[in-house]
Amino acid sequence: MRKFAVILLTMMVSTLTMAQSKEIVFAPQWTAQAQFAGYYAAQAKGFYKEAGLDVRIIHPSASNSSANLLRDGKVDFITQHLISAMKNIAGGLPLVNLLQTSQNNSQMIISHKPIKDVSSLKGMRMGHWKVDYVELGLLIDKLFNLDIEWIPFVQNVNLFISGAIDATMAMTYNEYYQLMMAGQNVDKSHTLYFRNIGYNIPEDGLYVSAEYYRQHPKEARQFAEASKKGWEWVVQHQEEALDIVMEVTKASHVKTNRAAQRWMLNEILNVMKDPKSGQRTYELKESSLQHANSVLLQNKTIQEAITYQQITRP
Repeated sequence: MRKFAVILLTMMVSTLTMAQSKEIVFAPQWTAQAQFAGYYAAQAKGFYKEAGLDVRIIHPSASNSSANLLRDGKVDFITQHLISAMKNIAGGLPLVNLLQTSQNNSQMIISHKPIKDVSSLKGMRMGHWKVDYVELGLLIDKLFNLDIEWIPFVQNVNLFISGAIDATMAMTYNEYYQLMMAGQNVDKSHTLYFRNIGYNIPEDGLYVSAEYYRQHPKEARQFAEASKKGWEWVVQHQEEALDIVMEVTKASHVKTNRAAQRWMLNEILNVMKDPKSGQRTYELKESSLQHANSVLLQNKTIQEAITYQQITRP
């Protein structure tokens, strides 16, 4: 009876703690897809609940970014590219990097004409994402005097397929696959990877506002650790992870298919590996931050360098 009473009391305390815990709202930077599989897994497999966290995942729209949702107090945690996070910090939205999932750059340029080197892009009509992620393209345009005409798009590749543009910026895990499946020429001679020309700046990381971090350091660390656990589970259970991804995309009314999401997941897991060790470290390297600083300062996107202390331990 005494043992039963202890178990019952433990269950009551656990239930009371969960009931009293504040709901945490998390928004990845884009619509539902395998790019965020680790977070979906942490939710579906109960890793957040095990950490004592009540987590709700929402997705931003093309017109209202996850950073805007954080700025407006509608979410607590977001994902961002490193460069985007730095721009937001410089713009007055202090952010703390809790987890650096990406260790490599997945951006590339795909052209209708063969690309011998960067100079091949001179004078092209180039598509880019309307919402963000164009800094590396703007930098090489400026450094090499390419006189590129930039044409914004939201989230599809129709401009390229129709021939309305000469080339487009793309992600290896997304637009590249879409164009390949559409029968476009995306072989090596028609592509240029930013990581191969000296701009291997990592992308996705998990962020929280500096204010939230100061007020709730324990919850922030718990969320990061549970999210990391989710990603590590995905590495070991990729097909089951795809089941979870497909459920989330269906619930979010995102039109996709398993083959596309499998390609995306494979690419995402690859860019998560440290280029030297081959390991998934989940940490932002100071050298990566300094590389990103050099790009943004050259482009005059920021006026002062973002320090490692500023972005990791404010």
